[in-house]
Amino acid sequence: MYPVHGELHNHPVAQAQYGLQLVESYRLNGGVEYLRRAGKQAQRLVDQRVTHRGGWFYPYDYKHRMHLRYETLAPGWFSMMAQGQALSLFCRLAQVTGDARWHTAARATFASFLVPPVAGRPWGVYVVDGLLWLEEYASTRRVAGDRTYNGHNFSAYGLWDYWMLTRDENARQLLLGALTTSRDVYAQVRDPGWRSRYCLSHGPDAAFYHNVHIGQFIQLHALTGDPFFARVADLYYADFPPYEGHGTVLLAKGSHTGHRFDENGRVTASRTISLSRPGSAPSVGRVRIKGSTGMWYALDAGGLAGYHVRESGRVFQIGRYANIDYLLPQAGMVVRTPAKAYTVDAAGKMTAATTDYQAGDRVAISARAMLNRVVHLRLASGEHAGEWVDAAAVDLDGSRAAPETAMVPIAGPEVPRRADLRP
Repeated sequence: MYPVHGELHNHPVAQAQYGLQLVESYRLNGGVEYLRRAGKQAQRLVDQRVTHRGGWFYPYDYKHRMHLRYETLAPGWFSMMAQGQALSLFCRLAQVTGDARWHTAARATFASFLVPPVAGRPWGVYVVDGLLWLEEYASTRRVAGDRTYNGHNFSAYGLWDYWMLTRDENARQLLLGALTTSRDVYAQVRDPGWRSRYCLSHGPDAAFYHNVHIGQFIQLHALTGDPFFARVADLYYADFPPYEGHGTVLLAKGSHTGHRFDENGRVTASRTISLSRPGSAPSVGRVRIKGSTGMWYALDAGGLAGYHVRESGRVFQIGRYANIDYLLPQAGMVVRTPAKAYTVDAAGKMTAATTDYQAGDRVAISARAMLNRVVHLRLASGEHAGEWVDAAAVDLDGSRAAPETAMVPIAGPEVPRRADLRP
């Protein structure tokens, strides 16, 4: 439930996502209570539905002001993110239980994706500039919306689940249209060297949702097998790596200068200290600063407590951090030999082993992370599976060119082909 001015309201996305988590918990350990509670979440959505032109829609019964300054959506607005997440929930319950009521709910919810957009009526699917959008914030007054990127992708997952359950050709065509949009607008959503944008209509900073975008590209790569999405995930990672919280930062002997910044990236204070020997300090964040190059550590103790210090060969966090896992291993080729594979402990000590890889050998990669300031890739198979290699030693397929130049033109994403329904 979602509190608004002290009153609780139904939140269809939250309810559907909680239901999906319950189904996944059931899949992992078989606890029937998880499945029972998932069914209750699904039934609540069904009980709140609004039917229009054969489609079931799940309304938000409170007003919502987009980005706190744009159009206010009147109570009774609809979201294709809610429609897609509810569709995923119904499909997975139908698969797990075989209960006809969830097949019925899935069919009726999918029908909402086929409803033509009409202002003032339930809608959520439309075409803008030749691209199919699944609108998270459908206007209650006109056929327009935010074109919110993460909500569009979450909605597309529902089409995937429905296509996997039914092999419905309409679902497949809608899914391919949605994936084409996800692929073709990534550069408009991107803000090079910074966090991506939340939506295309207004373009605000995505903030936390930048990490969500990275995760969605990894998910889309896993669903389609198209390496383009993995390349974009890596590009967004390079722009603004996942936020890293607490860690220990090593500072080399000598002088170090820290800065304080305002919200616009302007320096408001500076301090310099000199160390007679190497030292360390706790960090409460590894971030980018708007308008400044590199990564910065927010130190929490010592002579530079309360200041940000730029990452360098003399200042870096120890151990492994800024980690992302690829749900579907990426294919790559060794380009530098001899390639060494590493393990790293919590203290940042890296133990190396020389591999037998030669230039041109193919490898599979399951993760990307920073190890003592250097980007590394985790091997997914072979004798050194689970160990890390310097990212400079491996050319991930297509990674030596930017996605926009390496992967265009493309007739369209590959037909989704994976047969499992796991997240």
